[in-house]
Amino acid sequence: MIEIARGLLCEELTYFYIDETTKHGFVIDPGTDGKRLADYAKEKGYVIEKILLTHGHGDHMYGAEGLRAATGAPIVMHKEGKIYANDPSWNLSSALCGQGISFEADEYLEDGAEIVLSANPEFKVKMIHVPGHTTDGVAYYSEKEGLAFVGDIIFAGSVGRSDFPGGNSQTLFSEIRRQIFTLPDETVLLPGHGPQTTVVRERETNPVFNLYE
Repeated sequence: MIEIARGLLCEELTYFYIDETTKHGFVIDPGTDGKRLADYAKEKGYVIEKILLTHGHGDHMYGAEGLRAATGAPIVMHKEGKIYANDPSWNLSSALCGQGISFEADEYLEDGAEIVLSANPEFKVKMIHVPGHTTDGVAYYSEKEGLAFVGDIIFAGSVGRSDFPGGNSQTLFSEIRRQIFTLPDETVLLPGHGPQTTVVRERETNPVFNLYE
């Protein structure tokens, strides 16, 4: 079960990815007020086991500390995310959020790591490292449910910017082709902004890639 909270900063999307059987789950990219997200989870009866960050930009992690404080859930990101979490000049929080933020994640993971729900080990996602928008960018992929939370790696008809600290356009294009476009065709892509899409749709019609064939 997926529920979406829309933020006020850059219309960023926060995803509640919840196991319907246990009501336990993950929050992905808490870009809006953490207490508000925690209150929503409590109202719905959700137990948040982990807070997953797709990358270290302020509009996707602004509420992470508040959500952690309210729920006790650890913050998880790729190992390259430490500099983003620590440094407001890398995470762009002053520009995007109106104030600089700096914190430590609880877990810095490697590419390929599995994040498993304690309440139901069959409910899990795999971390896929896709740098280029940032050095720490990842998708969280559920093979069982055929979906991937892709942050700002790729959007419907576009891709993430590469002109921020750690960005590299050539890396982004090559890693999308290698890591995202090789997922099953009908995999649903859930981006950090805008509508959902699919692997086959973006591989065949995304105009950005037509410019770089």
